Amino acid sequence: MGYITHDEYIKHDGGKHNLEVEIDGQQAVIRFGSSFTLRIAEDEVWKLRDILHDTGRDMEANRIEASHA
Repeated sequence: MGYITHDEYIKHDGGKHNLEVEIDGQQAVIRFGSSFTLRIAEDEVWKLRDILHDTGRDMEANRIEASHA
């Protein structure tokens, strides 16, 4: 049996969406409301984290660059 590690709302251009993360054995179950579920192993969790981190850094750099233009 798994356990919930996160249960939060995130904003998006259409409003807000529930994001729930559950640890289920050797997998993370990431639920985006009732519309999408992603079940991934630990190495893929790290890969997803890196992708999201890099994306956030790129967005930050674009914002800073735009504020100096």
